[in-house]
Amino acid sequence: MPLWASRILVVVAMSLGAACALHAQVSNTPAPVAQVSAASSTSPQLSSLRRDQRQVTLAVAARAIARGETLQADDITLVDTTIVWRWSSIAPDTTRPAAGWVTRRNIAAGEVLRAPAVMAPPVVTSGAAVTAIWQDGPLRLVLAGVATNTAAVGAPVSVRIGSNRRLDGIAIAPNTVRLR
Repeated sequence: MPLWASRILVVVAMSLGAACALHAQVSNTPAPVAQVSAASSTSPQLSSLRRDQRQVTLAVAARAIARGETLQADDITLVDTTIVWRWSSIAPDTTRPAAGWVTRRNIAAGEVLRAPAVMAPPVVTSGAAVTAIWQDGPLRLVLAGVATNTAAVGAPVSVRIGSNRRLDGIAIAPNTVRLR
């Protein structure tokens, strides 16, 4: 490493050390990394603390839940926490499961409830008769078919029309698929 580069590193390190010392003098306490407290808020709260921290409300399991169970309201506890989030262009995932969602694996008490461990209840079931809708302006085509996979609202679904024709779409309602 050239001498000028090592001098720059020393200057940067000294200024960072001074900034840390200044922060310690002003606050008299080290900056917290994580704070957890129980809350009963109903909407996700995002507020900036430091540049790389976000305050979020997470849904956690109130008890141990077995695979395949449907979540009840008393199975979900909301917890406020501070997380380190270094990506400024995207927000942390705050999708919150609700009563009626289904577990896809065993979940321990206190574990954060998030995909793929929990999923929204399916509105289309594999092998069920579905209505497939394709629309372009005033032109609307409605077909009857059979779903080839299980899907929640917004998830992709394949629909079998006849014996050898398959169409792809998105689940939009119980047993209803919007074709792409």
